[in-house]
Amino acid sequence: MAGIFEMNYKEKKILCLDLSGLELKDKEEFKSHVENAKKTISQYPPKSVLLITNIANTGFDTETAAVMADYATHNTSYVKASAIVGISGVQRIVLITIKSVTGRDFFISNTMQEAQDWLVHQDEKL
Repeated sequence: MAGIFEMNYKEKKILCLDLSGLELKDKEEFKSHVENAKKTISQYPPKSVLLITNIANTGFDTETAAVMADYATHNTSYVKASAIVGISGVQRIVLITIKSVTGRDFFISNTMQEAQDWLVHQDEKL
């Protein structure tokens, strides 16, 4: 289910950008979902968003990496805590670069469940 959606988990609102399974041939769809996510996230107050970005089995190249860097930079002022699901291989290198450019930290998770639990815990701590 690619796109941005809101979920409730343990009485907490979490936004999720699901890009899982999109291949490099789906680049326009990828960009469209990221742009919609940026618009959605910018409607929230500063430092209020609990965010999951699911990139499991998603194709990455320099163009999609740049889109993700712009996404992370754009969302920095809105995000309270952020988790990324399904990172692997070259995506890990891209994430390290994005972290250094934006100054943001991300929890790297293997599953949606783990990401949701971590975000709820962070929200209670912060």
